[in-house]
Amino acid sequence: MLLCSKIVLVAIQDEGSTYVSQAIGTLERLGATNINPDFRGSFAFAGYAGDTKPSCITQQQHNSGEGPSVISVQIPLSPSE
Repeated sequence: MLLCSKIVLVAIQDEGSTYVSQAIGTLERLGATNINPDFRGSFAFAGYAGDTKPSCITQQQHNSGEGPSVISVQIPLSPSE
C-alpha cells in the first residue's frame, strides 16, 4: 500500500478504546508505537504518511484518571527536512 506524504493528527479523549483496535495497524505505519489506550484513557499523535519518517513524529497516551494527552511539535514543511 502506497501512502502519500501527508501529516496525520489523531486525538482520542474519554472513550476510544472500543474502536482504536481497528486503526492500530494504520497508526503504526504512520509511526505510532505501543498504542494501548485503556477505557476512558487518552491518546494524541502527530505522524507522517510517507516513506521517510521525520523526527517530528510524536505521541503521548494516558490511562483513565491521568489527564489528557498533550503533544507539542514543530513540523518542518520544506521538502529537504
